[in-house]
Amino acid sequence: MNDKIREKLETLPSLPGSYQMLDKDNKIIYVGKAKNLKNRVRSYFVGAHDNKTTALVSKIEDFTYIVTSNEKEAFLLEISLIKEHSPFYNIDLTDDKTYPYIEFTKEKNPKLIITRRLSKRNSKFFGPYTNVSSARSTMELLNKIYKMRKCSSVPKKPCIYYEMDECLAPCINDIKEEEYNEIYKKIKSLLYANDLSIINELKKEMKEKSDSLDFEGAKKIRDLIQDIENTLIKQDVMLKDKTDVDVFGISYDNEYLSLSIVYLRGGKIILSKNNVVPYFFDMEDTILQLIYSNYQGDQYPKNIFIDKEYISLLDSIKDKALISSPIKGAKHRLLLMAKENSLIALKNKNKIQIDKKREVLIELSKLLNIEIPNRIESFDNSNLFGDSPVSSCVVYINGKKAPKEYRKYKIKDVVGPNDYATMREVVYRRYKRLLEEEKPLPDLILMDGGETQVNACLEMLSYLNINSIKVAGLKKDNTHTTNAIVYDSKEYELDRHSNLYKFLSDIQEEVHRFAITFHRSLKTKESFESILDTIPGIGEITKIKLLKEFKTIKDIKEASFSDLKKCGLKDGVIETLKSKLSEEEELE
Repeated sequence: MNDKIREKLETLPSLPGSYQMLDKDNKIIYVGKAKNLKNRVRSYFVGAHDNKTTALVSKIEDFTYIVTSNEKEAFLLEISLIKEHSPFYNIDLTDDKTYPYIEFTKEKNPKLIITRRLSKRNSKFFGPYTNVSSARSTMELLNKIYKMRKCSSVPKKPCIYYEMDECLAPCINDIKEEEYNEIYKKIKSLLYANDLSIINELKKEMKEKSDSLDFEGAKKIRDLIQDIENTLIKQDVMLKDKTDVDVFGISYDNEYLSLSIVYLRGGKIILSKNNVVPYFFDMEDTILQLIYSNYQGDQYPKNIFIDKEYISLLDSIKDKALISSPIKGAKHRLLLMAKENSLIALKNKNKIQIDKKREVLIELSKLLNIEIPNRIESFDNSNLFGDSPVSSCVVYINGKKAPKEYRKYKIKDVVGPNDYATMREVVYRRYKRLLEEEKPLPDLILMDGGETQVNACLEMLSYLNINSIKVAGLKKDNTHTTNAIVYDSKEYELDRHSNLYKFLSDIQEEVHRFAITFHRSLKTKESFESILDTIPGIGEITKIKLLKEFKTIKDIKEASFSDLKKCGLKDGVIETLKSKLSEEEELE
């Protein structure tokens, strides 16, 4: 504990709030909440801790805090800060492994869509489903039964679905809101309340069609009945009140927390999943973070079952769902089931599993003898035949891709294929801008090349007076296969069967893909524009229409005369254009 921390501990208030632990680079590495900031933050720096927490504390060089009105506000602030900063020692709340739902959209003429994003604006969701395939099959079945519209916007005339008797056709029929509300109630009853009266209605309709010798219509209804039975009748009701419940089972040891969730909808188990994560210092806070990460917006079930000892942890969401700990009957057995699943998951992890991405980052830091590189950036150039030279930058944060941080660069000052000069230009532009905008710098830059690329990068970082960033290069052998990492004028051989090698290869492939895609799109656009510029009768306005309508030369080559005339082209101009494109194809 340094003097700065010692002095700040004395001034901490005995109030609720969120605290943020900072490392030597003033980066947030851990976020927590507290009922009493003074007691909680002090506890990090006194007494003995396990190895993981000791490792965390050893990285803390400073801390900040924000006082809130109550513990609930502190929790919500904590979640917000974790999502914003992705601290290394907090669990990942930005995981994209969300389950699909079916949404009954909120609009004048609603439709059914599959979504993974639940919003507060609409509470009409069905799910979650085990995978997108099961969600899609269920949605297709509901569309057949209730004939919801499929088009993205209501057209001016009926489409093929209307002709197939699979759409209510709001384009020509005035469908009242009350009718849609009734359809929603029927869907909800069918999916969750296990109301299969629809089958009796369909059987009656099937008999009527058979009696009237409409055998094709009768067969269609028979197939629909079979689809309902195969898709929806899969399991007995577990709870007689047919309620929606999420059941949480919790187990932990000195290092890992295991959370098992069993989802019930309409009284039936539809899904279960397990999370096993390492926790640092505050196990109860990690439980709350894990539970909260399962919900988007206000999409909570009616009930949550959890062991009695954890009920008080969920005070911050008790206004969202009824939280209880059943002590007998089927509900208690569900709680025991979730608990058993969490114990099994914890055992299967064998008490030594840690997040693989973080494990790889630790391995990389040990190999190069550097701090754990939480933010990695990598560059690649693409200048095939010296045309349209570009470069790309991809970013990995805590071992995960961060696509929103990716950047593309058109090369401005370098003429012809010159990797060294190109890299100098891009590195200078990238980090000059980050400095000007006061945005975070990477811990490590990975160059897709050996010492030459590394030196180009180091030269420009030195020019910008940036000394904190480590720079390494991925060196290839004679077969153009990566076999070593170059750092600080040394080569470190890589085991091609290791997780570290796979991680580094993934970065190489990602930055190369990103650069090539940008280069090809640029080349296609330039080729397209250059051809259009040679055709008499195609002016700027018409060219813009063509570029907007047709994305590639192939598309315009295959377009019909009528499609091209819609863009304002006359017959003679279309013939000239088609002829020119044919000539280009022969030259290729």
